[in-house]
Amino acid sequence: MEILSGIISQNTHIHLLAKKIEKISRSNLTVFLQGQTGCGKELFARAIHKASQRNGEFVAVNCGAIPESLFESLLFGHERGAFTGADKTQDGFFTKANHGTLFLDEIAELPLLQQSKLLRVLETGSYHRIGSQQELKFSGRIVTATHEDLTRLINEKRFRADLFYRINTFELNIPSLEDRRDDIPLLVNYFAQKMGDIKFSECALNYLQHANWPGNIRQLKNTVDRICILSEKPFITAKCIEKLQECQFDNRPLEKIARSVIALAKGDKIRAMIDALIAEALIESQGNKTKAAEILGVHRKVVERRSQQYIRKDTEYQNITFKELTC
Repeated sequence: MEILSGIISQNTHIHLLAKKIEKISRSNLTVFLQGQTGCGKELFARAIHKASQRNGEFVAVNCGAIPESLFESLLFGHERGAFTGADKTQDGFFTKANHGTLFLDEIAELPLLQQSKLLRVLETGSYHRIGSQQELKFSGRIVTATHEDLTRLINEKRFRADLFYRINTFELNIPSLEDRRDDIPLLVNYFAQKMGDIKFSECALNYLQHANWPGNIRQLKNTVDRICILSEKPFITAKCIEKLQECQFDNRPLEKIARSVIALAKGDKIRAMIDALIAEALIESQGNKTKAAEILGVHRKVVERRSQQYIRKDTEYQNITFKELTC
């Protein structure tokens, strides 16, 4: 099910994110994508560009791969003779993405000096090619992304706070594959179709759905591609996957969750976990308390009683109630 250009999902959180992107795409304001490596940040950046119906190009740049000495030339372009080896006028990424979208991936990798130069463009909406005094206007959109915690980097003086405020007018958190496991069968079939006439059995899909995916969607796609190539049959079963030893499993999933909760800040962690479970079940059931109770394996009254209270997240109460949700 393609809910945005290039985005395949049946997950509730992704659908909510898609609705937000549809609204955001109408503006020209900056968007900041936060998410783990391999969760599809560039796909979401492309979806934002596609939904905006811009006339310009989508230009993707990996900030971590730009040599510091070439930063200005690659981003802003240069005039012929501006420096040794500049034998012709060259457009930069900003020129190529004008009227379109410039996607700056791994923005946390930019050195501080280059961050200030990028900030200048964001503040003025203009730039100069190296060796030229002509002011060029940039009317495209800037989308940035990282898997790093920029707040921590700001505290460590490794990322400029003023640049952070400029790039995250809209901040979108891209869920990991762990948070959208219900999408795994859909994604597996989608990737398999691209590899040819190959089918995965229900047991194979279930097998993959419960495997560990620290590399997120990128790892899942690579695994499906390998399975499709290495398998001797066009019909893939769980035994086939097990034989190929392509997946790893966490034999203690509840213990893993418990460790994560224990690692939270001080507070009533048991109550916080219960509130989080109730909240997620209500979101998953679209507010249906009977269905939420079935998901959790408890009586409906448990959900009713808890949902009347503030939902607690990260041990701090938030002003979120479910009184307006339909039953």
